[in-house]
Amino acid sequence: MSTEQTAESAAPTEGGAQGHIEAELSRDLGLVSALAIGVGTMIAAGIFTLSGLAVGYVGSAAIVSFLLAALVATFTALTYCEFTSIYPQSGEGYLYARKTFPPPLAYMVGWCLLLGYTSSCGFYIASLSTYFNEFIYHLPIQALAGLIFLGLLTLLNIKGTKESGTFQIVITVGKVILLIWFICGGMSSVTQELIVERFVSDVGLIGSTAALVFITFFGFSAIAASAGEVIEPTKNIPRAIFISMAIVTVLYALVVLVVLAAGLTEYGEQAMGKAAKQYLGPIGGMVIVGGAIFSMVSASNASIMAGSRVALSMAHLGHLPQEIGAVNTVTRTPVVSLLLVGVGIGSFAVLLPLEPLANFANCVLLTALIMVNIALIVHRRKFPDIERPFRVPLVPLLPILGVLSNAYLLFLIGSNPENTTSVILAAVTVCGGFLGYLTWKGTQAAEEIALPGERSKVALERAAITQSKFPILVPIANPANLNQLIDMACKLAKEREGHLVALRVVTVPDQLAPSMLDHAVERERRILDQARARALSHDVPCTTLVRVGHNTARAILETARERSAGLILLGWKGYSSTGQRIMGNVTDDVVTLARTDLMLVKLSGNLDKPFTRLLLPSAGGEHARQAMLYAADLVRGVEGAQLTLCSIVPPDQPQERVTAEEQRLEAAAAEIEGLEIATQVVRHTSIPVGIIKAAAEFDALVVGATRESFTNQVLFGSIPEAIARHSSVPVFVVKRHSAVKALFGQVMTE
Repeated sequence: MSTEQTAESAAPTEGGAQGHIEAELSRDLGLVSALAIGVGTMIAAGIFTLSGLAVGYVGSAAIVSFLLAALVATFTALTYCEFTSIYPQSGEGYLYARKTFPPPLAYMVGWCLLLGYTSSCGFYIASLSTYFNEFIYHLPIQALAGLIFLGLLTLLNIKGTKESGTFQIVITVGKVILLIWFICGGMSSVTQELIVERFVSDVGLIGSTAALVFITFFGFSAIAASAGEVIEPTKNIPRAIFISMAIVTVLYALVVLVVLAAGLTEYGEQAMGKAAKQYLGPIGGMVIVGGAIFSMVSASNASIMAGSRVALSMAHLGHLPQEIGAVNTVTRTPVVSLLLVGVGIGSFAVLLPLEPLANFANCVLLTALIMVNIALIVHRRKFPDIERPFRVPLVPLLPILGVLSNAYLLFLIGSNPENTTSVILAAVTVCGGFLGYLTWKGTQAAEEIALPGERSKVALERAAITQSKFPILVPIANPANLNQLIDMACKLAKEREGHLVALRVVTVPDQLAPSMLDHAVERERRILDQARARALSHDVPCTTLVRVGHNTARAILETARERSAGLILLGWKGYSSTGQRIMGNVTDDVVTLARTDLMLVKLSGNLDKPFTRLLLPSAGGEHARQAMLYAADLVRGVEGAQLTLCSIVPPDQPQERVTAEEQRLEAAAAEIEGLEIATQVVRHTSIPVGIIKAAAEFDALVVGATRESFTNQVLFGSIPEAIARHSSVPVFVVKRHSAVKALFGQVMTE
């Protein structure tokens, strides 16, 4: 990996938001900077605040709790190292899940990590305020000191990665020196007898304390989160993770012993500061307190950087709005995501007390890490041949141990009645975030996500005199078929008390002379005037539109959405001319992305002949039922018209099968009130051939879509296409819109 800037911020290659991100993140962080991020995040409020609480709960056994938390973190750190060697970009656990899981699961990982970073940083900021008010100056607003530092850190990160990385190194080195000074000042008071005497052997309490202090080891994730800005990430990030964890684990164990040896009357959030005053005197104690505050500042700085990069990655991959992922062209930092993360941190710091805040952060982080460990197992099976510069040994054993150990800590937090508020709040925010995601996805226009280019614009509109609740959109691609499409649309509109929206789309290159565009619009106006006159001859109101854009399908879909169309009636040649397309370029996109009912019309034969006798092959299903309703509308009230339902049964099937099909067809026909519907069972070995032969006696075929595939985004099966390709009579293919399935498809295939 070179030190040149990467293009990770360019338009995503999988399922994300479309559009090009002009600016890119810069790789300015070396091994020392990455190490400083990890150590700086881990040596923070966790050691200065939670060490006292841990000693208060289990005495010298707090060392065991910290070691247990470190062991649990190590399993996941190994997973992170392998993933980072494969995907050396910003986003860490979310990015790994995005490459492995379906989009909703990946979003859940990203959302949990985003909550975890903001809440854990809120914990650091709140701890900073506590130390400041206790040892320096008591402010009238408890959280004011922390919020001031938070604002300054956010501005520092906006200024640039290199500046914040240098700041991180200086602060981290300084606080390690102060911790060593503190340890040296108190180690003489540590005795073996004291350790044995103050050792609490309650295994459950030791485990729950390990769960409480787990947040202190989450710094390894912050290193991976900044992979997009680390020089030679495949080599430097694993080194930084393991070196930082080793340093921090040793320092934590020694600090716990020294705090224990202070013999304080009360072990709470300020215990380490009080112990420092006891060992080092008032001046030395204040130096340690100052070091503690700056430790919390550096941890906050690393968490702000990491949290904003997770948000950046989520925006680039389509799980947050594009605007959140914008990289400023001057500072080359994600300004919007930094500001949003800063607001989230401040909210947590103000709203929750320290210990509940720590437990909340642990809940969401442990949930995310469980899923990341599972992702490694799935990734190994899903991509067995991918190059893995760093490989976790004993897979799936070690990731499974990571899952079980993280789940155990999560269980310990949840089983403690004192943590009920934190657990409920974590569950509510995680579920609320997922519901918000579904709502946001549901309100997004499918065409804006899937189709490139600018939005189309209305160049000419002539509105209908009256509007209705059931607009039928009729895109007119071939003027030769105009009369037939308008006649069909008018019949459907009359039956449903609707009106027509006739559309012509002018596709243009990015640069087009205004005079040429005016000429094109005028030509389209004359065609639409014919459509309007035809509709008015049937006494059906008709709005005519000319849209100008770069993509015909997008213009059709935008019109359908803006006009709340109940049905799109679209002309179709009946087959695709390319191997990649099922129905043709424009039709494929409209079929896949339309959020309304759709009827494809393939016209053939004598176009002046009215459609009075329709054949509808039906095997059941929602599309076939909807096709029957539209077919009934086309023949209802027309003299001599008839609708026939048919089914194909292989010749080798017994008569009982034929009888069952006849009964099914009759039951389906009975659902349509006020219309006599005939039924017919055809024996043939091939369904398409049997239908085509039976249709020779009819004016047209009406076919329901046969399958839906969210993976391949093919909404029409091979049977309707085969029928349309080879039939000598017109074919109408109907797809029923389901809002729930459309949302599911949009979420699952983005």
